[in-house]
Amino acid sequence: MENPKIKTKIVHSKSKPAWNIIGTKLGGKYKIASVPYVPSESTEVIDETRDEAFGHAEFISSCFNKSDILMELISVE
Repeated sequence: MENPKIKTKIVHSKSKPAWNIIGTKLGGKYKIASVPYVPSESTEVIDETRDEAFGHAEFISSCFNKSDILMELISVE
């Protein structure tokens, strides 16, 4: 496995109910992943699914941001 060496951040999609993981380096790959959530008529359900999707987006983003540490762990095993 190759270390992607990409730093990312999470932003909300402008056109869809989703969190986007985007690269922060100018000229690099921009959109890394999208984590959608299901819109609903109930605000409680929307908040719950949006929060769950944000947690998943945080996990994906942190994997990219801490790729050096993860690569070291993989090489030890």
